[in-house]
Amino acid sequence: MKLKKQVIQLFKDRVPMTSLAKWVGASRSSLYYRNKSGKRGRKPTTVTEKADGSVVSNQHVINTLVNEVYGAHEFNRYGYILSTCELRSMGFKINPKKVYRLMKESGLLLSKIKSGPSQRQWVQWRKIEGAMPLDYICMDIKHVYIHDEKRFAYLLAIIDVATRYVLSWSLRYTMKHSHVIMCLHEVVKNYPSKEIMLRTDNGSQFIANGLKEYLEDKNLTHEFTHVATPEENSYVESLFSNVEKEVIKPHQFESLYDAKDVFDRYFKWYNTKRRHHGIGRVSPLEYWQTRWPCHPVRPPIAMQNFSEQDFLAKNTTSNEVEIFCQKPEGLRSWNEKGCKLNLPEQVDNKNVLN
Repeated sequence: MKLKKQVIQLFKDRVPMTSLAKWVGASRSSLYYRNKSGKRGRKPTTVTEKADGSVVSNQHVINTLVNEVYGAHEFNRYGYILSTCELRSMGFKINPKKVYRLMKESGLLLSKIKSGPSQRQWVQWRKIEGAMPLDYICMDIKHVYIHDEKRFAYLLAIIDVATRYVLSWSLRYTMKHSHVIMCLHEVVKNYPSKEIMLRTDNGSQFIANGLKEYLEDKNLTHEFTHVATPEENSYVESLFSNVEKEVIKPHQFESLYDAKDVFDRYFKWYNTKRRHHGIGRVSPLEYWQTRWPCHPVRPPIAMQNFSEQDFLAKNTTSNEVEIFCQKPEGLRSWNEKGCKLNLPEQVDNKNVLN
């Protein structure tokens, strides 16, 4: 078409336009077309009419939305359709398209809710090799039957691949993605690492947009196992196999609180005492301390039994003036605020994160 227009420009002063169009094989309308810059169509109006015949500016409409619709109640989160209904009830003659345009220009539109399947990163290697502490963590959910209440509870467990250490767990009657975030946040808070790869299946809690946004905020990479391939998440499946054999089958739980108490004792024993074939027939805590003695991410400090007299004796002066010292509560990692990391003098550079 560009070449045809060049030919027409050469002969338009000597030959009628109708003949030129026949020569080049183009319609006359295409020869008269001139491309215009800017947005196509009719220019948008700058004013809005009201039912009483008066005319107000579009800025007045926006101010009415902000002050009298959204600002009238703290819970108001209307979209453009309900906002149109409110404006019409106030006497504005306006349609939803115009309300949408004005709200978009003023930044008042709500964020769109993503629906449908999202892009996922799938597992590439079934067996994880060469992992160091907190490089790879696996997470899954298992059903636990509460006998006296005749209902199932959900057990969520997060395990470190390199050490087989159970980093966090949760037992609840309902397990939503918000509960998964709470459990995962304990791992992020107590074991900070620059790069963590999280592996899960395709459960509804794990594919939720809320969890995706949390992982992006914490810079965690999330990969999913393929459908109907539990062997790709074999590390946490092995944990649940031991849980089934050593806890669930031998016990009949009276309540959820009873089950939590049993699992609390079990996971403490699992991390500190239970021997594993996959890590040289030692406990996860011993394997972590001996295999990576200089790794920045350290296992939690073993719990100690403090008596009130011992605590006051260690934290008071001769004049019985109490020294500020926070008493340890639960499992904490070395990197809490105010703590120092004492590494051995001989540091193996291979085991230190860059």
